[in-house]
Amino acid sequence: MQLGAATSMVAALSVQAAALRIDESRSDVRLACVELVDLKFALSFIHSVSLTPVHDQYRLLNDDQGGYRILQTEERFYAHGQGLPSMYGEPDAIAFEHRNGQFILRLKRPINNLIVRTDSRYKNRLHTGQITINLNQWPDTGLRIYPTDRCE
Repeated sequence: MQLGAATSMVAALSVQAAALRIDESRSDVRLACVELVDLKFALSFIHSVSLTPVHDQYRLLNDDQGGYRILQTEERFYAHGQGLPSMYGEPDAIAFEHRNGQFILRLKRPINNLIVRTDSRYKNRLHTGQITINLNQWPDTGLRIYPTDRCE
């Protein structure tokens, strides 16, 4: 075997397969599953009070059982509104800044159960790098988003 082929094989083996499953939060009915390329994803929506965009960043980390857990890494928004952070001392915050008209809260916030309340007026979207999923295509009863090894 040539060195280049061996290097390619090792690189292929080190790539982690992960996906996000989207279920109805109250019934666990599977709605969708999307593969992740780089273990990162984002949620975006229009804030219901300020009517301005909010963009939340997440990353999957390996857990102790060989699966994944969700870590929120950032929240970006333009106006303080009910439910949005307002200072550095927010739980799990590591930095808070105001840049180019945006508030940016950097986080290390573990998410045990990601429930997304959707409303078609607020343009709820899931972004996975290459793909954007309209979360408002399903009834506004709440969605549970959680990591899995792969979509089946």
